[in-house]
Amino acid sequence: MRLLRLSLLFLLLPAIAFGQSQTFEVFGTIKGEYNSKMYFFYDSNYKQKDSICAEIKDGRFYFKATAHLPIQARFHLDQHSYISDVYIESKKTYLTCANKIDIYGNDKDTMNMFFITKVVGSKSETLKREFENFLAVLKASGKSEEEKSQEYNEKLYDFIRKHPKNKVSPYLLGKASMLRYSQVSALNDLIDSSLYRTFEGKGVAKLLNSLDKTKNKSIGTAFLDVPLNDTSRTMVSTKDFRGKIILVDFWASWCKPCREANPGLKALYSNLKDKNFEIIGISWDMDWAKWKQAIIKDGLPWKQVVDEKGKYGDLGSYYDLESIPYNILIDKEGKILGVNLSSKEIEEIVSKDL
Repeated sequence: MRLLRLSLLFLLLPAIAFGQSQTFEVFGTIKGEYNSKMYFFYDSNYKQKDSICAEIKDGRFYFKATAHLPIQARFHLDQHSYISDVYIESKKTYLTCANKIDIYGNDKDTMNMFFITKVVGSKSETLKREFENFLAVLKASGKSEEEKSQEYNEKLYDFIRKHPKNKVSPYLLGKASMLRYSQVSALNDLIDSSLYRTFEGKGVAKLLNSLDKTKNKSIGTAFLDVPLNDTSRTMVSTKDFRGKIILVDFWASWCKPCREANPGLKALYSNLKDKNFEIIGISWDMDWAKWKQAIIKDGLPWKQVVDEKGKYGDLGSYYDLESIPYNILIDKEGKILGVNLSSKEIEEIVSKDL
């Protein structure tokens, strides 16, 4: 009986160890420009707003924390920084980082172009980066979109089949927006069910929900008309512009790519405004003063409205908008002609409709 109890104890030890919190250390170096502390948060324990921070001294930083390993840790420099994620699965992890401070806009805003160049001490992170390198090469290849999608699906299938219990599998699958709903669903079935409720598993569920919502953005589908406040707090809807082709432009004053795209939009508007064409800007700003100031500074002549809830607002949620800038082109009857189109594509569509 005693021997049986000991045998059961040894069998349970791996599960007990996995379920226990472990203290881990992160040793890091950073090159380039920086004027901030280093921050990190991980899984559902901490979010960016309450990140753990560490001083950077002579280009070095150090963290010591406790968590149920493995975890996906995310590192950044202050609130205006790129975020880089790393899988931590051992007691000691070594990071090599780099940063460049980018200055943009009339207000001389800054952005930390932060990234992690090397990770030592995490086999999972090595697996993740190898797959990401494959994907970068695939996207840059001259293959057709169908060929890329097929190769992507096959590579991801092989990876998940070999690593069904590794968190990297749902992590990679949760980013596979190039694939179809049926493909993502089938690959998700290969992942061990114990990972479904993890941070990464929830990412897959979110992607499946997003892919299921793609029908809302299908060509020929009626655009969701949502009245929103303009700069004078008057309610405006796309319905008010029936009879014209409308470009709905999602943007914000704090969005650098959005502001950089505005000169091109102004040129497009100038070329098409006399051809039954209109633009409606939908801002995700919460600060009305900065929103109005950006409209004036960038000289945007079209109608502007604001949705302070951003991606959580009615339109952001319905169309599953995760980032901006983003545009949706609507025909004279209020039906979708295309999404995330280039200026050239928009001009071609408007010209055909004349």
